[in-house]
Amino acid sequence: MSTDVLTDRFVETSPRFKARITGAFYLLTILTGVFAQGFVSRTLVVEGDAVATATNILAHKSLFQLGYAVFLIEMACNIAMTALLYDLLKPAGRSVSLLAAFLGFAGCVIKTSAASFLSSPCSSWEARTP
Repeated sequence: MSTDVLTDRFVETSPRFKARITGAFYLLTILTGVFAQGFVSRTLVVEGDAVATATNILAHKSLFQLGYAVFLIEMACNIAMTALLYDLLKPAGRSVSLLAAFLGFAGCVIKTSAASFLSSPCSSWEARTP
């Protein structure tokens, strides 16, 4: 088999296969989001008490870091899902599909940039403690 034949097969994957891959990324996005936002946040964050939250983060630093890493995996899955949805929905309407993809990517960028502030509390809090 030549490289051209393999490339053609990859480019001409069926919409059903792309939809299944998209669904898998969607499921991963949901599961990682539930873990990072639900379990980790519920364990570490004490509503209305910043000192208790900071104490929990320092006491469970590895859980905090795991939650952040899982959040980054969630965003990677969300980006892949958005790209695949664009490709799947392009035949239905290219301009609307492009707009949806742009808004999806913009949401990923905003959420990731906001979450980048989560990586600093451990290091800045430890630097201030005597």
